[in-house]
Amino acid sequence: MDKRHSQRAGTTIVTTDTLFVILLKVTAFVNRNKMLASVRKSATSAEACGKVVSLQGETHKLARCHKPQGAKLEERERPMGSREPQLVIMTGRSGACVVIDSIVNHTSSGGVRITEDISLSEVKTLAREMTLKCSFFGLPRGGAKSGIRVPTDTAAEERKGILEDFGRSIAPIVRAGIYYPGVDMGCSTEELRTIYGGTGVNLGKLVDTSYFTALSVADAIRAWRESAKPDRNPLDVAIEGFGRVASHLVERLPENDYRIIAVSTVKGAVINENGFAVKTLLAHRKEFGDDLVRKIPDARPIQKEEVLTAEVDVLIPSARACTINQDNAGRIRAHVIAPIANAPCTETAIGILHEKGIVCLPGFVTNSGGVYASSLFENGVRLREIEKISATHYRAAVMSLLRKSAELKLSPVGLAKMVATKRFKTRKDYSDTLYSKMTRAGLSKVPLLKTFCDSFKARNIIDSLRELSAEIESY
Repeated sequence: MDKRHSQRAGTTIVTTDTLFVILLKVTAFVNRNKMLASVRKSATSAEACGKVVSLQGETHKLARCHKPQGAKLEERERPMGSREPQLVIMTGRSGACVVIDSIVNHTSSGGVRITEDISLSEVKTLAREMTLKCSFFGLPRGGAKSGIRVPTDTAAEERKGILEDFGRSIAPIVRAGIYYPGVDMGCSTEELRTIYGGTGVNLGKLVDTSYFTALSVADAIRAWRESAKPDRNPLDVAIEGFGRVASHLVERLPENDYRIIAVSTVKGAVINENGFAVKTLLAHRKEFGDDLVRKIPDARPIQKEEVLTAEVDVLIPSARACTINQDNAGRIRAHVIAPIANAPCTETAIGILHEKGIVCLPGFVTNSGGVYASSLFENGVRLREIEKISATHYRAAVMSLLRKSAELKLSPVGLAKMVATKRFKTRKDYSDTLYSKMTRAGLSKVPLLKTFCDSFKARNIIDSLRELSAEIESY
């Protein structure tokens, strides 16, 4: 696994065509703190609401209602709740958009999702999940997400051109450090490089975040098992969306303890009540990709939707947002839902599942390894140590979430959101630390100083994880 590019401090949103272009042109020449003050002053103008922002000669609608004159833009002053995102940019190409839900320490991050029917509503939901995830684990960055609508039958060269155009269109906010795109559903590491190529920013090396995502999902499942103490073994598992993360995950679930009986991909779904051998699943995934469901032996075809309602102990949604909703939540028969996907359940579905006694773990907790664990890795923490941290501090936090939510008669999702919101409002401000000053000055890339900066970031992530269980238990 490689090391991903380091993140830089950036600036916040802007509100008018002229100011946006001017600020971006002078970013490299003026003090960022002064520029930030100028941006905030402009952003408080009620007249800025609904204005159009121009990036690289394209037109973008700024879908954010600003506060009245004199109001503060500080995120900690506003409840997370139902507030609007900080910034929404519609690029006007292939239905592409960027949603920056929150800005912390002048920056945000989130993956680029590429599907043929991605909507602005879905991207907003996913961007909010990133805010919740970063806040829950005390990561010093905001949440964001991008979406690009590309038909599945698009030719390779045309697809590459669409991604390059998207990169060019978001270049100003990437170069200014406002937003750092990442891999996501439909966007491979090579395609992410294509997007960054359009921005003119050198991406550098990448971490395989899918492994770290699988790590946290597996430990969340183990935490539930330790908490619930089911009286049967092995436990039956269904996976909606058998992709990169699920491939890593099944390797971390011992076959004598967990039996994979149903899987789906975009090409279909299959079930085998006696269980699929992990080696067979992985071999067919490697050889046939999503067509594994048409090639794997000893399998009975079913509708993709039936994977969600299969009679299993553990259901792992790993596809799109909101696939579990008011239409099918009442038919879910799993004992626990441990998502790989972000926001797989609607609010209504979460309520239905809670009433049925089904434990629904929040996706922004279970799949968090893709953020906090990969951040530790890119900051120099060894893989074995990260696995130990996940098995101890992270699993302890999930155990506390399960125990406390049961005590308060809340869904784990509801309690986790409460914790994330509190942490969001009371988060530490790193902007005046030596690390932040070094980063803004460009010194964090100097080899000797980089070691110090990496150590600082890793230590803060670990400390935040250590404190998480106690914070959850305090409710």
